[in-house]
Amino acid sequence: MTSYVTDPKLIKQFLNRPSMDDQEGIAFAYATDPEMLAKLIPAPLKLVAPIIVGYVVHMGKPSFGAPYLEQTLYALVSYKDQMVGAYPFELLLHGPGAEAGMVAGREGAGIPKKLADRIELNRLGNTAFAKVQRHGQELLNVKWSAGEINEPSFLEQFAQMMPLNQAVENTSFFFDYDVEQDEDGANHFANVQLVATQMTSVTSDLEPGHLEIKLNSTEDDPLGELKVIKPLGAGWYHFDTSVMHRTLKLEDVDADEIAPYLITGRYDQGILNPKATRYQI
Repeated sequence: MTSYVTDPKLIKQFLNRPSMDDQEGIAFAYATDPEMLAKLIPAPLKLVAPIIVGYVVHMGKPSFGAPYLEQTLYALVSYKDQMVGAYPFELLLHGPGAEAGMVAGREGAGIPKKLADRIELNRLGNTAFAKVQRHGQELLNVKWSAGEINEPSFLEQFAQMMPLNQAVENTSFFFDYDVEQDEDGANHFANVQLVATQMTSVTSDLEPGHLEIKLNSTEDDPLGELKVIKPLGAGWYHFDTSVMHRTLKLEDVDADEIAPYLITGRYDQGILNPKATRYQI
């Protein structure tokens, strides 16, 4: 029987090389406003292209809990013109393993994760649909239709991101931090570091197709700020394996300067304004 005192022998398994195998869902990309996007990227990261990439996916076999659904939008950025990778703005999770996935990502790796009210992902033949809801609002609505993608010139880049049956290493940038409490009870961010998390994934299936996408915002989740100027395309894909195998600590970051970038993707506005109360049944 489980105890409130865990067997010390089991502690070595705590978030040890977390993996998210058997992933399946919709990956997509669209062009957005370059000036707005650049303002949302904190130094020392730099925007590579005015493109947003995202997915809505079913995590079939995570190593840290039950299956769940996940959605994200991220920018492509560089670090000192030496490393290129993803900078996610927010990841929303739903399903039996969502809480474990949020804790593993947010507390374990500094990933901006929150819980959605509901995520739907359905495929019927050559069409797939995905919806994301939070605080009673539909934040994201995506449709994929198998066939020619919206922007044919983007097809080669799309295929390079997920070549079939090859182990591919991808990098994502996050800010690892502590929340410290002063003697008077005030909390603040401290010990902030920019880190690069590297994952190795194997894509077993990728079906390109046409993208239709709508974004919406709430006070807690401003997805609409990353507005769609032109859909580039989408694909239905499957990862056999996806393993987080390495985290590089790149540099220390000033906590006060980075704090404005840390709130929205990880917490709701009620954490800043106690009058932002919601009642939901």
